[in-house]
Amino acid sequence: MKINKFNNKVCLITGASSGIGAALAQSLNGMGATLILSARNRENLESVKANCRNPEKIAILECDMEETESLPVFVFKAWNLFNGIDYVFLNAGMAVRDMIINTDLAMVQKVMNINFISNVVLSRELLICMRSRKQGCFVVTSSLSGKFGIPKLGVYSASKHALHGFFESLRAEYECDGIKVTMVTAGLVRTNITLNALKGDGTLYGKMQDSIAAGISPEACARGIIKAVAKGKYEVLVGAIEKYSVLIKRFFPGLLRMAITKHPMKKLKYAGLLPNPLNPFTYSFKRTS
Repeated sequence: MKINKFNNKVCLITGASSGIGAALAQSLNGMGATLILSARNRENLESVKANCRNPEKIAILECDMEETESLPVFVFKAWNLFNGIDYVFLNAGMAVRDMIINTDLAMVQKVMNINFISNVVLSRELLICMRSRKQGCFVVTSSLSGKFGIPKLGVYSASKHALHGFFESLRAEYECDGIKVTMVTAGLVRTNITLNALKGDGTLYGKMQDSIAAGISPEACARGIIKAVAKGKYEVLVGAIEKYSVLIKRFFPGLLRMAITKHPMKKLKYAGLLPNPLNPFTYSFKRTS
């Protein structure tokens, strides 16, 4: 990977206070990038900044992605902090873990606002500025749930499916204007997403799933994402063996449908098929131009 790809580039990272976002911040900052870190919790953002190699090249801009009406002002402030943004890492998100029939419509709206609508608003505002400069790259964090539905993740899956449709269309419309999109389909990553997840009634789920605990580290995930962006990938699958379920869906859809009802990730884990989470491998699709 060419280190100079990100040297002195301006990167906006949403959801930067923990997990994959925090790992991206540390890696990109170490490569010489200038960062704008965004999340709701300023204290956590300050901690991430303090743990970076070059904290003097980091600005913090608090933002609640659920408050979509405030996002145009957020974009204006972010763009003018360093006179432009080169890479936008759209990493903020939340999960609702419950059966569809038990999920309130208010929770459906909440997940869609945070995981999808907020990214639509941000990208539309940023497109105006990026097109004038004929450059810019959106790096969109999705998941396996954006490729196929999983029990108790219906609403989360819907929000991730929406990201693929929207940003693939955005790429098709504006690649001729120098706008790039890298879709990240993340497998099992060891973050607090299930600890912070909500149930269908809005109460805290608060459990770490065994499959998540056995996933790759956020740092390994960040390395896979950054490598894919530096190489100009359209899409990248990051994770351990579970990421190949995307290929099973493509070539053996009936097999995957049967497996999903029995929790395929847990089956793989207990069968001893998952590799060491500290040594992930990635499969990716390269741009043709």
